[in-house]
Amino acid sequence: MNHKPDPGASRAPPPRVAPVFIAGVRYAQVAGDVDTDGQVGGILAAYDASSRELWRLRIYENARRPDLEGDVQDVWFRSMRAEGSLLVIENERGERFEVDPAARRVVGRAAPASQPKSDIDPISGQQRIRRPG
Repeated sequence: MNHKPDPGASRAPPPRVAPVFIAGVRYAQVAGDVDTDGQVGGILAAYDASSRELWRLRIYENARRPDLEGDVQDVWFRSMRAEGSLLVIENERGERFEVDPAARRVVGRAAPASQPKSDIDPISGQQRIRRPG
């Protein structure tokens, strides 16, 4: 059973995050499969110059609750960039992760990201509620 992202009325579509190239390898967010990857969002893939997938890595856990619709629970990358030989990935929750592609592992969690760049909640697609102060 393949769970590809399918924007619906439940949530806004996943953010478009450009791939990052380091030493001739392309790194991109991919839609995972619940049955094989355990989740849909939060998966990084590496590709060679011929676009052959080299490997996949789960960047963060995103367990699903069976009582909620699946697509509203998916958490996608919001941004990805190279910092030297590392990839820095920020997800829709504002969490940041440092990935060492050579070691194929998450090596650190950077400090929390600043306030979201949008007043629209990426999960619900609705206006965020701001608390005063």
